[in-house]
Amino acid sequence: MISVLLLAGFFYFIDTNEMFSVISYSDKWCFLLACILSFFGNAACAFRWTKILNCESKIKFWKAIKAYFESISFTTVVPVGMLGGDLYRSVRLSSRNPSGELASKIRPSKEVMLSVLADRIHGFWALCLLAVLTIFYSIISESNIFLFNELYLKQSTFVLFYLFFLLIVVAVPFLTSRFKIFFSKSTIYLTAVNPLLIRSKKKTTVFASVLSQIFFAVSFFLCLSATNVNISVAQCLIIVPVIFLFAALPLSLAGFGPREYSAAIILSFLGYGLENSIASSILFGLTITLQGIGFLLINLIFSYKDR
Repeated sequence: MISVLLLAGFFYFIDTNEMFSVISYSDKWCFLLACILSFFGNAACAFRWTKILNCESKIKFWKAIKAYFESISFTTVVPVGMLGGDLYRSVRLSSRNPSGELASKIRPSKEVMLSVLADRIHGFWALCLLAVLTIFYSIISESNIFLFNELYLKQSTFVLFYLFFLLIVVAVPFLTSRFKIFFSKSTIYLTAVNPLLIRSKKKTTVFASVLSQIFFAVSFFLCLSATNVNISVAQCLIIVPVIFLFAALPLSLAGFGPREYSAAIILSFLGYGLENSIASSILFGLTITLQGIGFLLINLIFSYKDR
């Protein structure tokens, strides 16, 4: 409902016909490639989650993969955003009692919930890492991809705050020893979190996380290109953390709404119109929505055959 209201607010301020015209005349090949890369991004995310969960058996591995993609379908049809999908996969993999039934359909196990939270944080950290590396590359190479070259002085405070935010997020994993000291009196907390921290720092987990965010960022870049928002890949890598962060808010259906607002604000700083900015964001949302619908149909087909 909130997602619909947010989008309705956009339709009040923009030329709706122009926006739909941009979508209808968008580059279909770019959009198709964006869908493919988005799928690979989700596959890498699912693999990252299995590493954080420490899925030692093939059965547990494929069960986690299935739960991850089922959660995408869940967010497609239920207006609770990514938070609802995360809750779904937490419950889906709750510990089972000896009878084989879920221990609780309302309260998922603490281990699984923490792994889902760690998975989300890991993905956002990887996005911020890519943005920071891109910024440093632009400074070292003295190229014009850095945002300061295209912003007015009155907007520089916002940019400085954003860069500071990115640096803080990237630095957090290197401060975990400080967190352990802070929570040293909480043995239960350390027992639950320490294994997740160890698994999150493994090379395989970090590689899967960074790879997934590269896929998503390039997918978003292709959606921008499809609607004639001609920014560079480097600029896209810098702005996607805040856009994807807003998309994760539990105020939307499959990310629609908050993502469009953030995309419009950020891209307007770079001189692009609302219609093209919102159209590109909607196209990116469709890459996820189409996957959710596809997995939902596959599940329905297999469940029908099992009867």
